[in-house]
Amino acid sequence: MSKVAQTASSSSTAVDLEDDRRIDATGKTNAGGSASDGAMLQPGRQIRPMISCKAAVELVERLYGLQVLNVKELNSYDDRNFLVKIDPQSKRNPFLEDVRPHGYVLKVLNSMDSCKNHIDAEHAIQRILSTKGFNCPQPILNIKGQDKSIEDIVYDLPIESDDKKSTAEFQESGAIRHGRHVVRLLTFVPGRLLVEVTYTPQLLRRLGRNLRSMHTALEGFRHPALEQHRSIWSLDSVPQLLGFTSAIGDHEKRRLIEDIVESYMKEVVPKKNRFQKGVIHGDFNEQNILVRKVSPPEGDDSSSSPQPGVENASSDQNEHEICGILDFAHSSLSFYLYDVAILIMYAMLDSKVVDFLDVGGYVLAGYMSVDDRTLNEAEFEALKVCVASRYAQSLTMGAYTHSLNPTNEYLLMSSKNGWTQLKTFWTTPKDQLYDRWRIIIDANRQ
Repeated sequence: MSKVAQTASSSSTAVDLEDDRRIDATGKTNAGGSASDGAMLQPGRQIRPMISCKAAVELVERLYGLQVLNVKELNSYDDRNFLVKIDPQSKRNPFLEDVRPHGYVLKVLNSMDSCKNHIDAEHAIQRILSTKGFNCPQPILNIKGQDKSIEDIVYDLPIESDDKKSTAEFQESGAIRHGRHVVRLLTFVPGRLLVEVTYTPQLLRRLGRNLRSMHTALEGFRHPALEQHRSIWSLDSVPQLLGFTSAIGDHEKRRLIEDIVESYMKEVVPKKNRFQKGVIHGDFNEQNILVRKVSPPEGDDSSSSPQPGVENASSDQNEHEICGILDFAHSSLSFYLYDVAILIMYAMLDSKVVDFLDVGGYVLAGYMSVDDRTLNEAEFEALKVCVASRYAQSLTMGAYTHSLNPTNEYLLMSSKNGWTQLKTFWTTPKDQLYDRWRIIIDANRQ
């Protein structure tokens, strides 16, 4: 790793949260910028914090009073996430009782979302789910007793979209770029990412059950930020994809996205008043779900009712249970259907044992097994287009964001199988697809 020109301790300044959030009755800040959670990403805008592992270490030590033993950057689209292991003998934080051996995740939020008040809602959701048996990251208080702070951070990495320079060239140029970013530290939840294991029919059913159990656990919870939240990643924002399709070089692929957007407008939008609503995760995918391989203890009845947030696994050594849920950045008060469609799409993307066209049947079988939960007629009719719309979002925004950050290969993960799958999925007649799903759902009711 190249040395940075300045350390984070000399290049970031804490900003008082209250001073930064003076909002008048119109929802605008005193500075004239939008403070509403309705702000969405616009083409050409660079929002990712361009900071290195060294800068992350300095932030942890200065803000949280913890000495970092080692640091590793984790995958992220628009934010910066760092796994840090802490020296247990170095604690200088009066609000932290014990240092966790598994470590913590420093999250530096992108500059656009740092202007919103969504973090408070995320933390509230994580605390609620934790009390109801779900394993979620929990916020750590900094040395000032806050679960977050806004920092004015001078970047020590080049902004790839306009500099096209190496880190060394950027530092030698003397250029100063900075951004205001929410910084917070969360507990690290151990486990394997869902994407790392085989998706068996039983695991797919467990995913559906876990999603429905999470929806049930959050019933009745409301927060203003969840009602105001708008994001290019919300399925409500599918029409806005047309502003980003220029990043897709292939004309046939662009036309496919346009066709899906047109179908969304015709087949989803008119039905929204009949969709069931509540707090949703918004990005329940293979990178945000943790699993572990287990076998029940001898004499254990694996058919007994599972805990709400941790699915019981069978004795099959190749089976996994869900042991953690991550990243509530896209949570909102929206339609349960959206979460179901998002889960189905990402499970299809990495399904190697189950035919990807059958994945939806197993997910729905699990989802509808909780409290006899079912999709109503309008939701079921709109489901195929919603699944295709999530493919369209992932592929379009992956291509667009990669055009800004071409060294971040994580952004292209969906494109490896996504375009081929989407074409097959989209051209499969809806009646034929739904017949496959109904057969699986009925078989799992036996």
